[in-house]
Amino acid sequence: MEGSMLRRFSESLGELAGADYAGKKYLLAVSGGADSTVMAMLFHAARLDFAVAHCNFHLRGDDSDRDMEFVKKLSQNLGARLFVKEFDTLGIQKNEKKSVEMVARDLRYAWFAEIMEGFDFLVTAHNANDAAETQILNIIRGSGMEGMRSIPEKNGYVIRPMLSFSAKEIREWAKANGVPYVEDCTNADESIRRNRIRHSVVPVCEEINPNFIETHIRNRKLFVRQYEFYRHFLQKEINKMAKYEDGGVRIDKESLFKSFDPQILLYEILSRYGFSGDTSFKIAEKGDIPTGKTFYSRTHKLLVERKCLIVSEIEKDVQEETLISGFSGLAAHFLIEEHIKEGRVLFDKDPFVFYVPAEKLQFPLRIRFWKHGDYFCPLGAKGRKKLSDFFIDEKVSLFDKGRIPILCDDDAIMWIIGYRSDRRFKVDGNTVKYYKLTYLKKDNA
Repeated sequence: MEGSMLRRFSESLGELAGADYAGKKYLLAVSGGADSTVMAMLFHAARLDFAVAHCNFHLRGDDSDRDMEFVKKLSQNLGARLFVKEFDTLGIQKNEKKSVEMVARDLRYAWFAEIMEGFDFLVTAHNANDAAETQILNIIRGSGMEGMRSIPEKNGYVIRPMLSFSAKEIREWAKANGVPYVEDCTNADESIRRNRIRHSVVPVCEEINPNFIETHIRNRKLFVRQYEFYRHFLQKEINKMAKYEDGGVRIDKESLFKSFDPQILLYEILSRYGFSGDTSFKIAEKGDIPTGKTFYSRTHKLLVERKCLIVSEIEKDVQEETLISGFSGLAAHFLIEEHIKEGRVLFDKDPFVFYVPAEKLQFPLRIRFWKHGDYFCPLGAKGRKKLSDFFIDEKVSLFDKGRIPILCDDDAIMWIIGYRSDRRFKVDGNTVKYYKLTYLKKDNA
């Protein structure tokens, strides 16, 4: 049995780490439970180069310290280098809007990333039962084809060779080979959803199909291949209508609604930004969502425009006001040229250049962004105009208008940078001295 287990393990590792897997260096995430302990023993039996990493989250009182001491002793017996990190998980979780489990997971993987230097792969001990439970949970929560893949065998430098083994055969191997391990008492707590699946749902599946886990292993590999095939052709369709930019995406509505399945395409694009399937289906199904309608996920917002859908990061929509108290502050944003007017002025037509009479350049000035109710007196036109109407005339999207910088004094808008200046600040026949300001941040306008 030992030889068979070791052979299958080596085959799995070879598929994940490459044909030269024996020459690679591995960092093993070891909790002290049966799965990770057996994994460490298999790495040792295969004479591979590995070190052990253990996290003590201090969530189970003395048991957490017991596990840590067990892993220390195991590493010493195996002659493996050991990394240990202790966390005040509950203290950290107080300031997070996440479950304790998610906080612990984030802490663990962040620490692993810190100590990965010198290693080729991080190895976790998820087994086939873990993958089956995850798949069931994904189905219950609501998941598309991606969720059916369950836990990936490889994700960047993270590999999971134990996914080829059921929890039962891992424990049988440990018993047959006299391998001790520690039991996590919280695994019996059925108030935890995964444990409820493990103890109440999976046994029923095994009653119906005694080879349920083995069937799952085969199915999971098939789902992975089907998903890769699906993604290959899906991305080709997405590329026809989506332009990714600055943490978001613009989706051409005409191309979207001419596609074979707008709902699926929109779901696949928007789900990457945290939008629910309901949002995707509502937009795709109706098709005539009013311009200006906005939808939100936790991290992004989606704005419906006349010809496109625009997704942007919520954080990047919040623009700060910059106070300019003097010429030194002004020089941080503009190239400043002082001129004495002699005859006719040859104005530069660059929209990022602004001419202002010296007497009308009164500090403090501000660079800010559009607000409701803003108006100005456009140079070259009569009367005053709402800034929102000006942006409509200039075909500026609702998304972009909040990113256009505006130079103001305490009383009025002086210049919509990159677009138009205010005629109240123009250089005219009475001007003696004036400044030419060239905006230095054109790429951000």
